Amino acid sequence: MVGCLALIPVVTIVAVACSPAAATAPSPAPLDPTAGIVGGDGAVDIQLWSDPSCPHCMSLDEAIGDDLAAFVGDGTATWTLHPMTYVSAKRGDVTDYSTRAAALLLGVAAAGEDDALLPLYGLIQQNQVTADHSPSDEELLGFAATAGATSDLSTAIADYAGLASAANDAWLGRAIPGTDQVVDHVPLLVIDGTVFEIREDGTDAARFAAAVADAAAD
Repeated sequence: MVGCLALIPVVTIVAVACSPAAATAPSPAPLDPTAGIVGGDGAVDIQLWSDPSCPHCMSLDEAIGDDLAAFVGDGTATWTLHPMTYVSAKRGDVTDYSTRAAALLLGVAAAGEDDALLPLYGLIQQNQVTADHSPSDEELLGFAATAGATSDLSTAIADYAGLASAANDAWLGRAIPGTDQVVDHVPLLVIDGTVFEIREDGTDAARFAAAVADAAAD
């Protein structure tokens, strides 16, 4: 198994109400922390559990990111991102990059900036915390602008931090519906209900493309 392992705490799942991230975001409402961030409308269901501070998640995005964007962009697949946030603490990051970055992704989704989601996710993964630097909130907002978001996202990180944490807590230790896979590490990738084996041996990109093509042909 390749990924960032997690210690599974006992958690209580509660309903979370969030403020909108921008003028174009919907009114505050109870949100399901397990729903994820959805992009595209294709028939193939691609679900990804990922943490902005997980180096294996960055490696996976480097391997399959372009193909994933192409499949979502051409209408082949629907992508659902389940942002996790536990890896910051696991790596000793006191800046809470995982939660801040996940909150921004949630705010961008709430603002209806669908086209910016995958590019922003890629930038967040490419700019993980290093020994010398952790991206500030201002830098994260700059990533959103680079990704093409035009909404006012100035309060998105603060507004959606609670939902980001709730999403992590709701999924950690929970089995993915329809599978025997428990969310106990990231990244986890599920294609049309089948858990994809992430190997990091140079074959992930080709096997991912083949798995999506096979699912689309069924």
